[in-house]
Amino acid sequence: MFDNIFAEFKNFILQLLIAIPGIYLAVIPHEVMHGYIALKNGDYTAKNMGRLTMNPLKHIDIIGSIILPILLILLRSNIIFAYAKPVPINPTYFRNFRKGLRNTSIAGPGTNLVVAFLIGSVYGLIILIYSAISKQPASMILAQGLNFSFIGQTSFSFFGVISAMFVYAIRISIFLAIFNFLPIPPLDGSKIIASFLPERAMYRYLSIGRIGFFLIFAILMFFGRFFWTFLNPVINFLFLNLGFWWRFFLN
Repeated sequence: MFDNIFAEFKNFILQLLIAIPGIYLAVIPHEVMHGYIALKNGDYTAKNMGRLTMNPLKHIDIIGSIILPILLILLRSNIIFAYAKPVPINPTYFRNFRKGLRNTSIAGPGTNLVVAFLIGSVYGLIILIYSAISKQPASMILAQGLNFSFIGQTSFSFFGVISAMFVYAIRISIFLAIFNFLPIPPLDGSKIIASFLPERAMYRYLSIGRIGFFLIFAILMFFGRFFWTFLNPVINFLFLNLGFWWRFFLN
């Protein structure tokens, strides 16, 4: 019994260590870029509050950044995600309200896509180096790396852990980008759409944000299968073709 408990605890710690870099690289740059683009559009709120920093202590949300990912790991969820405290933005300071709202909203999920591309590129370089050292085909090494799923199948080998970190970091960044592009207030996608609407319709649409998270929860609860049927192909396409764009050049 104690052996099983120890094995489960060791696996939990390993999964947590694998998740942390990916969560950090997905969540923190997302929020920082919201604040940075807001600053470029005339809003100094995030800068004045010290939120334009990569220091995670400035962004951690106890529930979203700590409790939620730990709970999802314990529940062996297929996707482990988290969120940080939203960077404070005051659109009334924007020099051009619609342009500022649009650019600031695009900045977060857009940054996630850039991060996924960069992480994937670094992973590709590591695979090429490992291929040269081990004398194994790079395509075979990539196939092995992709077989390391985040939940329960990660090898305790050094390559297995490193691969799992990279694969998870790419997937969570893409997941957060696509999820935040959804046109449901208060997600970023809704603000992008709102910036093109007539003023009265824009404010009515954005006002849904007060119950937006309850609406998202209801969609996941009652239309989850349809929701993921729509979302998964997009996530998987970007996962392979943005995060692993270099796979076409492997031997």
